[in-house]
Amino acid sequence: MKKMFTFIIFVILTTTSAIAFANLPTNTKATRENLLEDAVIDLLRPQIGKVIENHYGTTFEIGTFCERIIDIKKLDHPGSWLFQTKLEFTTFTGAHNSLDVFTVTLKKDWDSNDWIIKEYKVRKFDPEKNNKCRSPA
Repeated sequence: MKKMFTFIIFVILTTTSAIAFANLPTNTKATRENLLEDAVIDLLRPQIGKVIENHYGTTFEIGTFCERIIDIKKLDHPGSWLFQTKLEFTTFTGAHNSLDVFTVTLKKDWDSNDWIIKEYKVRKFDPEKNNKCRSPA
């Protein structure tokens, strides 16, 4: 009886906590443009990790926030699947320790069909500057 009661409590706690986090509020409307931007950022996460590792030497305990697409354009000709995108994100460690702001240019490579890091620039995070973040949709 005690095991059954413990199991029921466990199931209730795990399902209610999962449901509570599934519907977090956001200020960003789920427009087509915002959803596409979120999808591109999500697809480029491995390259973001490579940039962080190139700069800091590790990705351990380094997260990102305020990710946004600055520019995206087609390369070669209309109808091609080659793109170049410029994105910006801020890195942090711990709960509130912002580190740097990265501006990264990535290009879709014809030969490998992978995204390659064309260049990245890093500047120190300035808490005095108006750092507006767009929440994911």
